[in-house]
Amino acid sequence: METTFMIIDDDIAIGKILEQIIKKNQLGRVISILTTGKNAKDTVIKLNPDILLIDLLLPEVDGIEIVKRVMDSGYKGKIIMISQVEEEEMISNAYKSGILFYINKPINMIETVSVISNVKKQVELEKSISVIKNIVFPEAIQKVGEVKKEIQQSLEEKLLQIFSDIDIVGTSGADELKLVILRIINKKEMYPSKPYQLKEIYMEVAKELYGNMLANINCRSMEQRIRRTISKAMNAVANLGMEDLNNNIYMKYSSSLFEIKQVRHEIQHLRDPSGEQGKINTKKFIEGILVKVLN
Repeated sequence: METTFMIIDDDIAIGKILEQIIKKNQLGRVISILTTGKNAKDTVIKLNPDILLIDLLLPEVDGIEIVKRVMDSGYKGKIIMISQVEEEEMISNAYKSGILFYINKPINMIETVSVISNVKKQVELEKSISVIKNIVFPEAIQKVGEVKKEIQQSLEEKLLQIFSDIDIVGTSGADELKLVILRIINKKEMYPSKPYQLKEIYMEVAKELYGNMLANINCRSMEQRIRRTISKAMNAVANLGMEDLNNNIYMKYSSSLFEIKQVRHEIQHLRDPSGEQGKINTKKFIEGILVKVLN
């Protein structure tokens, strides 16, 4: 079934550009373009697109408020926010509201196609999981345990390969990051349409590693170690890009795990340490990893 998109941006030119990107790259079909936040929630719920592309700053009702309203109304689609806003607190609030990815304007073609493609794969994966669950017969239940073990082994092998590619194997925080990713995969398997909260996942993993009594104390430290691990991964990818922008590892991971603009900042920082370092986005990194290990 064709993936459907809805775009909400007060700049109609941006809406048309996004529509052309989707059409040109055969990512799906745009079923509606809105230029205002007024009545946006009702339209999203009515049309129920697989993927919603939405600007943060909109007239009448802003993007974050619309996201909250559609999520509260039961919308199960994926949401990508596209905005020129770079303020960390606003971006953080956008992720907390329920978006999956955040893309900075002006639109970078490579990053936009990469992000949308990744989200499209997630949509297709969740639809496939739903179909599989509906056709599993009672006589096949006994085989589920064996299948899960094989899947778990395959996932861990894929994670190890990715961690090796981005040079974080053995890094303090890498094992915790692996557990976080595997926990999210398990959540997605059980509740395909339910969004997860990273804070909750961190706490669950902390309880598993350190027990209920010490979970609160260690959770924050674990989160910081994971962020340092992801920062090291960006640094490794940026190093490869600094030497050769056509490097296979750089091309494979620079826009799928990070915001391409931030990777370029990191490259500039490597060339001139007085410059601004690239900033990581933990949610984008993890979602990028999920797409790669689940396909």
